[in-house]
This record gives sequence, structure tokens and C-alpha cells, in this order.
Amino acid sequence: MSAGHRPLGILAALPQELGDLIEAMRAESGVRTVTHGQRDYHVGSVQGVSCVVTLARVGKVAAAATVSALIHAFDVEAVVFTGVAGGVGADVRVGDIVVADALMQHDLDASPLFPRFEVPLLGISRFAADPALADRLAAACARFVADEGVASAARFGTREPRVHRGLIVSGDQFVASAAAVAALREALPEALAVEMEGAAIAQVCYEYGVPCAVVRTISDTADDHAPVSFVSFLTEIAGAYSNGILKRFLAR
Repeated sequence: MSAGHRPLGILAALPQELGDLIEAMRAESGVRTVTHGQRDYHVGSVQGVSCVVTLARVGKVAAAATVSALIHAFDVEAVVFTGVAGGVGADVRVGDIVVADALMQHDLDASPLFPRFEVPLLGISRFAADPALADRLAAACARFVADEGVASAARFGTREPRVHRGLIVSGDQFVASAAAVAALREALPEALAVEMEGAAIAQVCYEYGVPCAVVRTISDTADDHAPVSFVSFLTEIAGAYSNGILKRFLAR
């Protein structure tokens, strides 16, 4: 994917999760900013890759609206979402990275009309990330860990990051209690991370045939300590991870 092709859509929920991507775009190509649906979409290129960068904001509705605009107003070729998440997998720790193989909504329940978690009228509950795009994203994460993992762990006081692949679940609540984590693990034992946007983005991309991939850095373990851990991680670490991962992803 290079300049002259349809652009790549890159989005995150919060500004810190984008790191300095927009500044890098401004330095390389200049930025054209288009306001659409009360969101600013930044158009330019990074490392020769034509991109549209924006904030999805928080929650499934906001994310679905944003990615719909990327598809219809900007004709993106593919979508990549980056950000932080709560870890729910038994082996997932703060500072680890999860690349989605599949995404689903943990709070969707239209039973008894439809099975729990199934999206009504689509007949599926899990939306697969694009395998090739997810592989490229995971490879970028692995290079980031190999190059900067030890230094990042020392700098931020976390263990050396590990890269996980698997199920990410989304819902319209900030999961922040041990009881909520236990309920998620019981209902969805394969879930590695929980957040608030990814499955909505994956559903819209599925319906329009647009490849998508999602990467999440674990900011907290979604328990009672999550609010403090999330804010600290978001402020101090999230941008550094996004910068390192996206730089390596776009370089390929």
C-alpha cells in the first residue's frame, strides 16, 4: 500500500492513543483536515502511505459512525484501529499487546429472539479481522517488542511486553471490577482483552467488505484498579506504543 492507492484509515478512540502520527504526517506531506459529522479527518501520508487519520471517540456507536465515514466519504482501502484495552485473558498483563483475530460484542443480547451475542439479521457473533492485515500488524508488534521492549519495560515499570493473538470483546461500559472480569471469563473464556469500539468497527467493515485489523495495548486488568491504571497508562505509555507499532507497520 503506497501513495497513489486508496488511503488507509487509521483511528483510535482518544488522542493519546494516536501518539504523534498526525505530526509525522504533517512533517512528511502536510495535512488536509476535513470536518465530517463533527469529527476531524486528517488526510496525508506517512512513510509514503496515503492515510486518513481520525478519532473514533469512545463507544460502539461513535466508532461505527466514524468508520462508516472513512468508508463512504474517504473510500479507504482498509482500516486499522489502535488503542488501549483491559486485559482479561489469564496470561495477559499490563504492557502486553493484543492483536485481534476476531472481535465480538460482549454486551449484545437479543435473546430469546436471537442467540446471545449474535448480531440480529447477520447470523454471526464474531467478526474476523483481515488475516493478512492482522499478520502485518502482529509482525510490527513483534518488531517493536524486539527493538524496544526491554527499554519500554524499564522506562515504564512494566514487564517486557508480550504479543498475543486472539479474541477481543467490546461493550459500552468501562469494565472495572473483579466481578465483571469473572463474568466475562465465564461467558467468553477465549477473550483476551475488553474495550469499547473494536467489534463495532469490525462489524461495519464486514458489512462493507473492507479489511480491518485491531491492535490493543493492555493498560489495566479491568478490575477495581482499572480507573487509576488506565489513566496513568494512557498518559504515560499509550502514545509510545502506538508510535512504535504504527511506524513499523507503515514501513512495510
